[in-house]
Amino acid sequence: MKKIRILMVIGNTRMGGAQAFLLNVLRNIDQERFQIDLAINFYAECNGIEDECRALGCEIYILPYFKVYNYISYQRIWNQFLSTHHYDIVYAHSTNSASVFLKIAKKHGCKTIAHSHSAGYRGNKLEQLTKKFFTRGVKDVADYWFACSDKAAERLYGNNYKNYSHFYYIPNAIDAEKYRFESNTRKKIRDELGVGDDVLLCGHIGTFSVPKNHIFLINVFAEVLKKEPNARLVCCGTGALLPTVKQQAKELGVLDKIFFTGVVQNANEYLMAMDVFVFPSIFEGFPVSILEAQATGLPIVMSDIITKDVDLTDLIIRQNLSKTPTVWADMVVSAFAKHNMRDTYNSAIAESKYNIKETVKEFERLYTELYHQN
Repeated sequence: MKKIRILMVIGNTRMGGAQAFLLNVLRNIDQERFQIDLAINFYAECNGIEDECRALGCEIYILPYFKVYNYISYQRIWNQFLSTHHYDIVYAHSTNSASVFLKIAKKHGCKTIAHSHSAGYRGNKLEQLTKKFFTRGVKDVADYWFACSDKAAERLYGNNYKNYSHFYYIPNAIDAEKYRFESNTRKKIRDELGVGDDVLLCGHIGTFSVPKNHIFLINVFAEVLKKEPNARLVCCGTGALLPTVKQQAKELGVLDKIFFTGVVQNANEYLMAMDVFVFPSIFEGFPVSILEAQATGLPIVMSDIITKDVDLTDLIIRQNLSKTPTVWADMVVSAFAKHNMRDTYNSAIAESKYNIKETVKEFERLYTELYHQN
């Protein structure tokens, strides 16, 4: 059987929400029927996903980052690439310049997919305006429109996205079994951190970037310490704002109470070790980490701006970002006091549409359907 060849375009190989989703797809898709390769702008500085992607059969190609002023050369390089590399489908996870490269892909006979993973735009005001301008044309060149949530769909396709016959809601699914709570795993990680079982361990997983709002997170944790002096915070991830966040923690006198782990390959184990997940994001598409946390039975205090599609259990506590860090801290301490039965929540995710095995079946159907369209 001839394989359907798919080129997925994603900004880089740093572990993030879109990258985690991509890995979950690669781990579960039928490799006898589908060949998936990646086009990226750059590799992660460390602990990226590229090694596992290659182990799963991917070729990885470096193509330039779109900077507006390189518009002509960007088009030329994409034309050259698609002239020498045959793909049936070009699939944009990175959508800021998708209106450019998907248009070129269509000229080379490729079917096209755009996938919105985010409800907002990163960068300063000028960068956000530029991205908004260039994403306006994505819906005109993508044959299929994918989005992880209603907010993410509206950002990329506009308010009438549901009227398009080939719009598909694609859940940011996970392998739920991997996140089934285990008390031995919890103890192992807490022992490694030197945290006793009766200590409140707050946690966060995410790239150190503006949307994740780590500055507010640190302020909340500083207030938590006034109520629970022995509390600790573990932050998994890395990013450009990490030095700024560490400096803030130092100035608040809480740096020695925080574990900065960098990118971890065992995020599931860290979630089991945490007592409360604190997630004050400014915007999100559909945060996979919230699914993962629920699958481990972990209480979550998060911003109310996040799509309600992610609310699959009673573990979620929403709060507005206009509320003070003290108010947030009260909610964190209250969530810790509940001592929920963590091993009872996994089935809520495993039996839902957010189980990756079901999502991949839908992907395989859609890829095949798009491939056979005239």
